[in-house]
Amino acid sequence: MGLVELLIALSITASLLTATAFAVDAAFRAYAVNQEQAVLLSKARVALALMTTHVRTTKLHAPDDATLRAQFASGQTVTDTGLAMYDADDNLLRFRYDAAAKRLLVVTPTGTHTLARGVESFSVTMEPMRSAASVRTGGGWDLLKRATIQLTVRTTGSTAPGESTGNQTLTLSGSVMPRRNAW
Repeated sequence: MGLVELLIALSITASLLTATAFAVDAAFRAYAVNQEQAVLLSKARVALALMTTHVRTTKLHAPDDATLRAQFASGQTVTDTGLAMYDADDNLLRFRYDAAAKRLLVVTPTGTHTLARGVESFSVTMEPMRSAASVRTGGGWDLLKRATIQLTVRTTGSTAPGESTGNQTLTLSGSVMPRRNAW
């Protein structure tokens, strides 16, 4: 084997090793993105499931904002960044968006708790309805017919698993009707 053949073999080997290195690097990056998206999806789904469960099983739902609450009571569909309701023990429960800290909060009688971090946007669209008693007496819109929740989250330093690209954004939405208003 001559020097020319040896140099050709060496350049082919170097090209193959370089291509393999690029392929392995791409696989590792894809794995990191996939892991980041999976963790983000899991956390967002837990937050959305908790909110929809509470809306489904509680009573006396209303927007968190007082102005929107008045519009809701007059029969208008409203969109707010918070939702208030009463649980089975008549404790006030609120979900609200803290835009400055990019957190979704749940406010209970025991305090304010963080439900999700890295929240880019959060909205609840509430459609009112009238109870049977309200219809009979000519009263106002006193029940929630449907709430549609939209939650957009992004990975942050505190929410990312291990090394992160930090560029993953995920939007989830869910629509829910309180059970006691369905019957």
